[in-house]
Amino acid sequence: MDKNQNTTKWFSLAGVWFGGIVSVPALLVGSTLIASLSLNKSLWAGLIGFSFVVFFMSLLSIAAVDKRKTTVSLASSSFGDNGAKIIVGLVIGLSTLGWFGIQSNIAGASFSKIVIEMNGPEIPVWISSVFWGVIMVLTAVFGFKYLKWLNYLAVPAIILLLTYGLVVTFKTHSLSDVLNFSPKEEMPLLQAIGFTIGFISVGGVIAPDYNRFAETKKDAILGSILGIIPSALSLLAIGAIFAITQGTYDIVEIFSTLGFPFFAMSILILATWTSNVMNVYSSGLAFNGLLKLEDDFRSKTTLVVGLIGILLAAIGVLSHFMNFITILTITITPIAGVMISDYYLSKTYTEDVKKVNWKGVISWMIGVILMLTMTSQIKNILGIVISAITYYILQKLTDNEKNKQ
Repeated sequence: MDKNQNTTKWFSLAGVWFGGIVSVPALLVGSTLIASLSLNKSLWAGLIGFSFVVFFMSLLSIAAVDKRKTTVSLASSSFGDNGAKIIVGLVIGLSTLGWFGIQSNIAGASFSKIVIEMNGPEIPVWISSVFWGVIMVLTAVFGFKYLKWLNYLAVPAIILLLTYGLVVTFKTHSLSDVLNFSPKEEMPLLQAIGFTIGFISVGGVIAPDYNRFAETKKDAILGSILGIIPSALSLLAIGAIFAITQGTYDIVEIFSTLGFPFFAMSILILATWTSNVMNVYSSGLAFNGLLKLEDDFRSKTTLVVGLIGILLAAIGVLSHFMNFITILTITITPIAGVMISDYYLSKTYTEDVKKVNWKGVISWMIGVILMLTMTSQIKNILGIVISAITYYILQKLTDNEKNKQ
């Protein structure tokens, strides 16, 4: 790609990331944390966790702008061509597919519940999930250009609707109710940070899929920082406030009790739509690379992947939200460690890739095993660091062997 063609400024990228973050799961993170943390500690956990992800996301984005490549293509240097397609493509493909299923399930559950609140017919959740899932898939099939326009239209509407929800909330509750809230059980702060890292870790690793279109490296970094941290923290706070004032941590229940069900439904559907299109778009890209298909097949792959995600939504994957976040963090973040080490530490990035680069595969596996077996609250951060250090050491050992020969 020529640097002057088809490139995007930081504010457009920020809009895409903002739309991706402004979602029901972002509210769900806030309502989940507030069950065992004060609002102040929840916000600190979010700021630290989100900043950590944006840091490694920015490093990957700089490489993406340099090479104009997707995550899977960039990973070919450190994992090998087949290694990247199988490991990175499969992990990213399944992760984003799972997120798509969860968000479609949320949209379906919300839609069914609020239709009843509006004195409408009782629609089974699986039917609503399929209906909204199909709409989201069709939006993603048409690609990145339409994703930007969806966010331009939807994000301002979401902000207005959330603001309205806060106004309604504070008519019956005071700010001191929120600030003085104290949960019955306390979650360790490091565990909460790990949870927030897990929430957007997929976004950090798939950043090259979107930020490769940035006009400059500065645009990619600014778009990531301004698109993610303000929106993620705001949604965490709003989700927490709604949970405190409405007395429940079920986000669908919260919105249905706010009154004006049409507005509540609009928030839930719009917020899910903007972020979920990104999920299925990246999943389609990942599986397209995994199956070694040409770029022209992306839309067809996205459609097939989306239909599988709709099936997941129909069978109710939302009930496994916390477990899913944990698995994501374990498998996704070490990928970033290996890629960053290859590009910045050992500086061994190459276009002349092997079929499988076992140094990358082994380093990733060590990071995953470490996170699976460790009980430390900072294992989410250590997964990236250990994978990066392991890859660097293995590269140095290889270089030393070559120098001896």
